[in-house]
Amino acid sequence: MSRGAAARAALCVLVLGVVCAGAEGPKDHRSGARHDDMLIVGGLPSAEQLAVGRTQRSDLIGLWQSMLWADGYSARSGVTCTYDEATAEATRTWQSNHHLSADGIVGAATWGAAAHRIVPAGPWLVYQGEHYDLPLRSDRYDVYEVYDAGRFRRLRTNAVTLTRCR
Repeated sequence: MSRGAAARAALCVLVLGVVCAGAEGPKDHRSGARHDDMLIVGGLPSAEQLAVGRTQRSDLIGLWQSMLWADGYSARSGVTCTYDEATAEATRTWQSNHHLSADGIVGAATWGAAAHRIVPAGPWLVYQGEHYDLPLRSDRYDVYEVYDAGRFRRLRTNAVTLTRCR
């Protein structure tokens, strides 16, 4: 299966995304902050730390697991929205390969390294994975949205809304 066909097939299962609003031009994806229980576009470096046994199940974990999948570090079936030992092991390998401390905890440095790979792609943003591109979108308030079961939903940092993870 070609890279493009595989990416399109993946979109049918789980598309995470962010679309640039209006004609503002590219946003800085290395700065920003969380807004309540949602992640503001550009807020990845300040996103919640993810660690085994210390992190509540959430769409945010699903986003990180989707990034691991896009980079080839885990299977698509690994997107469970639960930060388990398998996710931590894949994270350690990802961190090591990206010259970070391989502690298996997704903190500011890991989120920041991932955020550098989010680039504008026309009206969309794309996480440029090593194997697949992961399209992203933002709502009118610059909150990340997740495409799930035929509609966009805001990415939640403290709850699971993804159909795949319920």
